[in-house]
Amino acid sequence: MPALSRASYLCLAFALLLAACETPPQQATRPAPRPPAEPRIVPKVAVDACEQAVTSNVKRGHPEPGSIFLLEDREQVIPRPGGMASVTGEGTFEPDNSQASIGFRFTCLYNGRTARVDDVQLRY
Repeated sequence: MPALSRASYLCLAFALLLAACETPPQQATRPAPRPPAEPRIVPKVAVDACEQAVTSNVKRGHPEPGSIFLLEDREQVIPRPGGMASVTGEGTFEPDNSQASIGFRFTCLYNGRTARVDDVQLRY
């Protein structure tokens, strides 16, 4: 085996030193998990659920109402935090099958997580 020169020993020592000092490979850090996305409110679903709840509340307050009309062009859906939506609108109903009708406004809180109406407020 050939004898190593002094320069070769120095190069070998330097190479070993570099190898020992080399930073070990870093493990890739995982990004923090994203919080679950809020359910996306589908306006039509929120409006349909609120219309049913409003109609039920009118019937509960007036056991034998005549026609109940909800004015679709007056309905608004406003997304809220937490997967909620506020639906507002107007309507009319006949309290006793007479020709006289009563107008009202409503506010409905729709919960997209449970797909249910949490609250209905009527103002006559």
